[in-house]
Amino acid sequence: MKLLLVDGLNLVRRIYSAIPQVPEQAITPEQIEKLSNSCGLSLARALNFHQPSHCIAVFEQHGNTWRHSLLPQYKENRSAMPRLLQESMPFICSKFLASGVKSFELSGYEADDLIATFATRVSMNLGNVVILTTDRIQCQLLSEKIRVYDHFSARYLDETVILDKFGVTPDLIPDVMALAGDSSLSIQGVRSVGIKTAARLVNEYGSLAEVFESLDSVKGSIASHLAEDRHHAELAYPLFCLKVDVVLGINLKDYRVDFES
Repeated sequence: MKLLLVDGLNLVRRIYSAIPQVPEQAITPEQIEKLSNSCGLSLARALNFHQPSHCIAVFEQHGNTWRHSLLPQYKENRSAMPRLLQESMPFICSKFLASGVKSFELSGYEADDLIATFATRVSMNLGNVVILTTDRIQCQLLSEKIRVYDHFSARYLDETVILDKFGVTPDLIPDVMALAGDSSLSIQGVRSVGIKTAARLVNEYGSLAEVFESLDSVKGSIASHLAEDRHHAELAYPLFCLKVDVVLGINLKDYRVDFES
């Protein structure tokens, strides 16, 4: 089995951002059709390139997820989905279905968690998985059986890419992000700690937990910041970890694809 997992909204948003923007009140059926066609063609190219036996376009529903129960202000500063995207989504999913690709979403979970669960289960059963996304947080899943592909840069996001971006191996992405935080998600980390400082600490001590176990050996003002903001980092850590045990309730046989190469 070769499963292609498409981060649906990631793909759609990237295509949307590349088209000329128009005022919300000026949206026309022709623009909806153009965006939908572009998304359908992009997915068709991905199918032809990766030649999967199964494919799922994973989306997420509106509303709160389990992360909001841990951090109520999670993503509170995110802007609403543009109207053109909102109105195009049913047509985009129809285009995907026309290519033989069904969509999947589940209340209470983000697409990242659903993708992680699909990928982990298939890889445990010796299947190969390709995750189509530009979101590097998915790279914490990288393994011999799980690969992440940036469809728009036409390259695999491997360990070298992650080392360059985060300064650590893929499995330590949550540790670094917990220390650094992410303002775009309204997740607070440790004051004065960015990605580079977080990576240095994690590489020196081994993990987020070991950084806090070793506070006595941390030098400078960063030690006091770590001590004072420890609760922020420890709260942030699970938010950056992907769930791999979501109860999906589906049969992968229903997501087999047949297409002409």
